[in-house]
Amino acid sequence: MNIKIGFILLAIGLLSCSKPQPKNVIIDFKGKEQNLTLIADSIKYEVVVQATENDTWETERLKGYTNHRELVEGIFKNVTNGKLKAYDYATDEPLTVEELRKLLDDQKIDAAQVGKLLFTERWYIDPNGHIYKFITSITLGKAEYSKQGTFKGYSALFKVKY
Repeated sequence: MNIKIGFILLAIGLLSCSKPQPKNVIIDFKGKEQNLTLIADSIKYEVVVQATENDTWETERLKGYTNHRELVEGIFKNVTNGKLKAYDYATDEPLTVEELRKLLDDQKIDAAQVGKLLFTERWYIDPNGHIYKFITSITLGKAEYSKQGTFKGYSALFKVKY
């Protein structure tokens, strides 16, 4: 009997030590305060933003993605004029505007070559079950091809933090 009581008290003690999920208050797009609970911090996922020829699934998946050039050129413009900060993907070290311009010029990068985006986001939920996602960074992935023109995959160009 005493052992059972000991286990119950131990379980209660352990449960009372658990930390509550962090709460965050933000102002939403309507100017209203939202009390949010953090679901995921720094969750990462990739999105291929260029459909492979004759792939109906990718074509359907990307149907609503209509402004690729504007997104990528906007990022290029804002990192080269210093409004956004670019970081080396591998080291997370900041890139100077000169380093970034050299990277883009040396590899002759344009928006059409960016075929993958790696998003890092924070996800929150409000008391009504609505989910809020905030982008903390985007890494641009450049399509790579063999000398024979065969697609090999994507390589990271740089990361932009928000």
